[in-house]
Amino acid sequence: MDEVENLLKGCFIAVDKPRGPPSAQVGSWVRDMLGAKKSGHIGTLDPKVSGVLIIAIGKAVKLSKFLSGEDKEYIAVMHLHKEIDKKKIADATRMFTGIITQKPPLRSAVAKKKRKRRIYWIKLLEIDGKNVLMHVRCEGGTYIRKLIHDMGVKLGAGANMLELRRVKSGSVGEDMIHSLYDIKDAVWLWKHKGDDSLLKSMLIPPSMLLNMEKIIVKNSAVPSIAYGSPIYRKGIIKYPQNARRGDYAKVLSQDGAFCGTAIIADGNEMYAKIDVNWLDAKKYSTKWRK
Repeated sequence: MDEVENLLKGCFIAVDKPRGPPSAQVGSWVRDMLGAKKSGHIGTLDPKVSGVLIIAIGKAVKLSKFLSGEDKEYIAVMHLHKEIDKKKIADATRMFTGIITQKPPLRSAVAKKKRKRRIYWIKLLEIDGKNVLMHVRCEGGTYIRKLIHDMGVKLGAGANMLELRRVKSGSVGEDMIHSLYDIKDAVWLWKHKGDDSLLKSMLIPPSMLLNMEKIIVKNSAVPSIAYGSPIYRKGIIKYPQNARRGDYAKVLSQDGAFCGTAIIADGNEMYAKIDVNWLDAKKYSTKWRK
């Protein structure tokens, strides 16, 4: 099978979302361009926000849950409603570093309950009058617009967000994203010129983005896993030493093929249960049952 067609059964692609369309619309455009049956975006960006947006294609939609909560980085412009001393602004960034409590904005689609989020750091890049350019690294699910509003309240000036761009989502930075036009061109080259090199370079295999421990199983154990069998210790080559019961791990064959994800059970014989099965059972003989 064509390598690109095989990848399109389940992969990720990182898009440079433009300002204007909603994240869901961008995901739909990419799905249609690639001719995929389904897609899903990871980490919603407001229509007016640009930057890194990961799109899950095909079976990879099932893996979205592992990426949505990963740390994010943003470049933001905070507009203060009056000029504030630079030292006070710097002090405010330190006050909002660490664990903070946020209540989602009214316009958000989630429950309006207070929740805690971690701000790893806020770097001041430039202060020009009432406008403050800053770089923020935070836990997934943090509302930067709300962070800016709360900083403005603390400064006694009031503030609103003028611009926002996501520059990193998990391990995906701006060096890995592609414009919608570039994706369209890559698909055209593949379909009309038989050149899949550009598109292939854009499609990210699932195991590359899953930031978790790995279980390596014997090739002889792969057929049983394809049919939904648990992972038994006798079929394992390598497993995470520090993993605890209930942790997730990605499963690879000894040849390096991605088999899916599993939940560690840590039993005497059964080590893990398959969570997302990536394998096509039709490709494997049922002789293993004997």
